Amino acid sequence: MIELVRPTVDLSDSWWEMVDDFAGETIHGSSYRAADREVLRVPDTFEEWVDWLGRMERPDAALPEGRVASTNRWVVRDGRVVGTIAVRHALTASLLVEGGHIGYAVSPAFRRQGIASAALGLGLGLAASRGIDPVLVTCDATNTASARTITSCGGILEDERDGVLRHWVRTGAPAQPIGPAPIETREARLVPITSEEAAAMRAGERRDGWAEGYPREDDLDAVGMLTSHPDAWSPRHIVRRSDGRAVGSIGCFGPPEAGVVEVGYGLVEQARGGGLMTDVLSGMVRSLEAAGLSVTAHTEPGNVASHRVLARLGFERADDPGDAGAEWFWARRPDARGVGDA
Repeated sequence: MIELVRPTVDLSDSWWEMVDDFAGETIHGSSYRAADREVLRVPDTFEEWVDWLGRMERPDAALPEGRVASTNRWVVRDGRVVGTIAVRHALTASLLVEGGHIGYAVSPAFRRQGIASAALGLGLGLAASRGIDPVLVTCDATNTASARTITSCGGILEDERDGVLRHWVRTGAPAQPIGPAPIETREARLVPITSEEAAAMRAGERRDGWAEGYPREDDLDAVGMLTSHPDAWSPRHIVRRSDGRAVGSIGCFGPPEAGVVEVGYGLVEQARGGGLMTDVLSGMVRSLEAAGLSVTAHTEPGNVASHRVLARLGFERADDPGDAGAEWFWARRPDARGVGDA
């Protein structure tokens, strides 16, 4: 029987047997570095390290630069540590290319026994419990065994980047109801714009991390409605994961009324046409609907690209198609949950 067990000093002997079996090979998903072996061999230091692995799971944990909160587990079969797995709670720009949400490894002595598939399946369950969907899992392009494992667990290959295969796996996790925290999507983070940033945008200041052309006129109109500290309905930067740059904004036209909320969104020109807006709007809509809200939008009649995005996500025109008004009104169909979700 395969289990994912919280790191514990009670399994230290078994842990070190696994480490020895790797013979210096990188142990993915372990946070262990061979250079630290002698230090961690000291029992008190090993205990501190195990405690640190547990603290990494907490969202308020103080982590080194470049690290994200993660759930660390040891893969155990019949009481013996045979591998490691880590479920990262968010993606950085580098993790989006290599590393992904889940890193895992199985001891060389226990490979080709179905342990990796079982462990990855359990790891996907942990990701689902954290509300992560979809999950990015990567492997070297030359690691055919790992690629087969990921595929067997539902992985869909997106592409290969610098010799790394990038697979996405749906977990079926429900979206988190919208709140003041960032919304995570596959391609972006939707980060609430602070009052200070809004003032800088209105003053025409440029900030590091803002793409050329950002903010647009529509972005300035959005932050013009921000009069206090950001909340769930405030405008958000669309921060592209691939380069960490803010390339647009998305938000609501005020709090919901009678259970209905209207969204507005847009990207700088160089960020359009690659599916980013579909991914971003999908994440926003899922969070709004998880809060029990119905979602609407307005578009200009000539904005064909926006029409396609809305239609792809299950929106339909809710006004009279023959109306020659200045804007078109869209509402998401009640049966559209899941349609086009990224």
